[in-house]
Amino acid sequence: MKEIDIVLVSVGGTIKCGLYENKGLFEEIVSNELTLTALPKIFESLLPNPKQDSKYTDIKINTIYYANGPGSFSALKLTHIFLHTLSLIYEVKLLATSSFYFTQAKYIKAFGTTYFYEDENNDIALAYGVDNPQESEFYLPKILDTLRFHHKIEPLYILPPVQS
Repeated sequence: MKEIDIVLVSVGGTIKCGLYENKGLFEEIVSNELTLTALPKIFESLLPNPKQDSKYTDIKINTIYYANGPGSFSALKLTHIFLHTLSLIYEVKLLATSSFYFTQAKYIKAFGTTYFYEDENNDIALAYGVDNPQESEFYLPKILDTLRFHHKIEPLYILPPVQS
């Protein structure tokens, strides 16, 4: 049985799931569906169940590395609950890191003209009134730097609560 790790970027928009062996990316699964629809489809094909894709029957997932924010509040929450459920059922380890690990962009969209950014201390903050920021797509690294991930796997909810 081949032991692999999975990297998941599911913070809103396109979902990217990478399959890694010995920290090297060997397959990428991409979905433009909503998080609620995409995550079950992706993992149903990977994990042991009647609908598992036959090309994955000889794999065992050790660890799921994922982006825990910033990003879409709904996507972060769904991803968090979904991965914790998988972790309990399939005894898979979870490790997380900032979404900034998966992009070269300076900003990640929050809402309107408000964006998340990472300051010089690697703290995530909000930038208000940003006009025409250079945004980039999220990507999966070819070689996984596992030292960038940690056990603090709660979603990064950066936005302040809505005031009425």
